Amino acid sequence: MRTLLTSAALLLSTLVIAQPTVSGSTNPSTDATITLPKNSVVLTGTAIQANPGHPVLDTTWTEISGPSVATIANPSNRMNTTVTGLVAGTYKFTLTATDKKDAASSTITITVLSGTLAITLASFNVTHNSEGLLLTWQTNTESDNAAFIVQASDDGSHFTDVATIASQAPNGNSTTPLNYSYQILGKVVKAGMDNMLLVIILLASIGYINKLKKIYKGLLMAAACLFFFSCSKSVTVPENTITTRTEYRLKIVDRDGHATYSQIKLPF
Repeated sequence: MRTLLTSAALLLSTLVIAQPTVSGSTNPSTDATITLPKNSVVLTGTAIQANPGHPVLDTTWTEISGPSVATIANPSNRMNTTVTGLVAGTYKFTLTATDKKDAASSTITITVLSGTLAITLASFNVTHNSEGLLLTWQTNTESDNAAFIVQASDDGSHFTDVATIASQAPNGNSTTPLNYSYQILGKVVKAGMDNMLLVIILLASIGYINKLKKIYKGLLMAAACLFFFSCSKSVTVPENTITTRTEYRLKIVDRDGHATYSQIKLPF
């Protein structure tokens, strides 16, 4: 029984028959990630016989798993080869080396990312309205889109999440325009004079009111009530945090968790 010198990439038992030492990689890293439209990658392998008396007779690249059947140029008896026809997803390729009696293999992973954006954004605006700020945007198309995350920043660099709006597209896909909006509310505050001041004014007017005829008393009391209501009613004003200095953007997240960003917008 021969002694095998193995590489760290292979998991072998402690007592084995001598076999080749095999490693595989892409050019230049062990595993690789590519982004479409690039759809090919170079596979590079090594196979070293532990016992020089038994040379490596055969090396073969094979696809173990993947979202499609890729094309392997010269898969047999080649250490280095090119794989083409890759689509989005994760592939595993194995290099197997054999000598007169034994075999060893090494597997590498190729990750192919989609090169298409989750959406085509037609417009994105932030405007003031009577309730605070209104964010509106429209998409022309959506592809595997999951959600929009509204983000805000006071310095243009550090953004925090404000809200998450789910995609309206069925299963995240649409070829027709879709409209979205998100309202950032202002806070309600009291406007007008202090209630106690109103009471003092009304009490001071009682003597004058008593001297008037009934019809004038009624009209004066009605006018006083309207004045009291108008001075104490609630009105909506923007919160202190809603300022023209705050910037907004959309974080667009696809169904695989990848994110892209819209332009940064100021309220107008």
